[in-house]
Amino acid sequence: MWLAFVDSPWSTLAYPFTLLAAVLLGVAYARRRYHGHQRRWQTVGIEGGIFSMYGLLLSFTLVASGNAVRTRDAAVHTEAADVLALSQQSLLAPPALRAATARHLRRYLALQLQHPTPTPEQCRRQIGELSAASHAFTQRLAAYAARHPAETAAVQSLQNQAGALHATALALLYSFRERTPSLIVVALVCLSWAMGLLVGFMNSFQPQPSRVLPALFVGTAALLMTTIRDLDDPSRGIVTPDYEDLFRTQQLLGTYAPAPSPASPVDSLRQVPD
Repeated sequence: MWLAFVDSPWSTLAYPFTLLAAVLLGVAYARRRYHGHQRRWQTVGIEGGIFSMYGLLLSFTLVASGNAVRTRDAAVHTEAADVLALSQQSLLAPPALRAATARHLRRYLALQLQHPTPTPEQCRRQIGELSAASHAFTQRLAAYAARHPAETAAVQSLQNQAGALHATALALLYSFRERTPSLIVVALVCLSWAMGLLVGFMNSFQPQPSRVLPALFVGTAALLMTTIRDLDDPSRGIVTPDYEDLFRTQQLLGTYAPAPSPASPVDSLRQVPD
C-alpha cells in the first residue's frame, strides 16, 4: 500500500504542496508565537548544522540511486558480452550444439527484451521464464552429452557460459526490484518538512522577508526527491537502462543464425522439450 502510493504520480504532484504547507506553517507559527507577542527569536547556531544533516542524507541517497543506475547499465553490457561469448564459443562445437545454442540465445533474448524495463510483476514473470529456458537448454545439453560422451568437454564449456549469462540476466532483473530503503525515504521526507518549517520560521524574522528563498527551497527539494524517485523506479521513470547492446546483439544473432548441417544429429538435442 505504501509503495503503491510512492510509485503513483499523485505522490510526485502532492510532495511540493506539502513542502509549501510546511513553509507556511513555519510562518504562521512565528507570527502567532513571536510577532503576536512582540517577541524576537535569537539564533542558537545549530540551524546550519540541521540543514547540513539534511543535505548529507539527500546527497548520499542521490549517490546510491545513481550507482544503482550505473549497475544496471553495466549489467546490460555484461550480458551482451556473455551472449556473444556463448555464441562464439558454440562456433567451435559440433553443428548440433551450434544450432541448439543459437535457438536458445534467440529465444532467451526474445523473452527478456519483450519488456526491457519491466514492472515488479513483469520482472517476477521474466525471472521464471528465463530460468525455465535456461534449465531446458541445460537439460538438452546434458542429453546430448549422454549420447555423445566424446563431446562432454564442449558441452560443459557451453553449460558454464550459459550459466554465466543467466546469472547476469537475473542480476539485472533483480536490480529493478531494488529500492532505496523505506526508512531512508521516510527520513528524507520528514526532514524536508522540518527544513520547510524552519525556512518559513526563520524567513519571517527578516526585516524584509523574501519569497524567493522559500520558493527556491521548495523547488530544489521537490526536484531532488523526484529525481531519487525516478532513479529508483526504472520501469516508470525517465532514466532507464540503455539496452542498445542487447538489441544489437539480438539483431546480430538473427542475421547470422547458423543453419544445422543435414548430416548432423540435431534431433539428439531435441529429446527434452522446451
